[in-house]
Amino acid sequence: MTETPDPPWRTPPKRGRPVPRPQLSRDVVVAAALKVIETDGGDALTMRRVADEIGVSASALYGYVAGKEELIQLVLEQIIQEAQVPPEALDWQDVIKMFAREMLGIFRRHPGVAALTMGRVPFGPSMLAGSEYILSRLRAGGVPDQVAAFVGDLGSLYVGGIAYEQDVSPVTEPADFTAQALGWLKSLPRDQFPNTVELADKLVAGSAEDRFEWGLDVLVRGIASYITSPPTADAGWPESG
Repeated sequence: MTETPDPPWRTPPKRGRPVPRPQLSRDVVVAAALKVIETDGGDALTMRRVADEIGVSASALYGYVAGKEELIQLVLEQIIQEAQVPPEALDWQDVIKMFAREMLGIFRRHPGVAALTMGRVPFGPSMLAGSEYILSRLRAGGVPDQVAAFVGDLGSLYVGGIAYEQDVSPVTEPADFTAQALGWLKSLPRDQFPNTVELADKLVAGSAEDRFEWGLDVLVRGIASYITSPPTADAGWPESG
């Protein structure tokens, strides 16, 4: 099998400089960065903070990564490797859902990382492998090529956003908050908020997991609709190739 080339923004480790103690490698640097993120959040990630975690000078890290941005990409690449490939027996809808659940689980195991996906495209060899598999299943299922090409970006935004919300949520007792919110909604003046009062129970229904699964269902149903109603340029889509 041909080895997947590194993306063009990835820098090779520099050679020929003295090896500090403790011995460094790119894996050691990435592991330390991940620990900093999980402990103190993504905002705490700096080259100096990672160096302190390892016990070396910040300048020693630049033999292994070009800077903070590359380090973030390497962290994302590492955690994505934890995702399991869905079984071949699943149809494309279930493949999308299973992969989304896998990624949400990974973000939960590594708190603080989800925020770092906002505004970034984690394109590395591990992500490409998963993307290639999903693209193959979508195309085999009849999903138009341009829709299939956009699914990964949309799914990443959805899962990353949900995971980030869970990381930063100040609600420590969801049941108590739900009960308080329900009582307040039902107390609103019915003449001003008739629909809100009428649907109060439904507005606060479901756990975070329920709402995540519902969102997945909405996404998959929407993607499936393009099989019979392909996207058009006047809807803001690129021209079909």
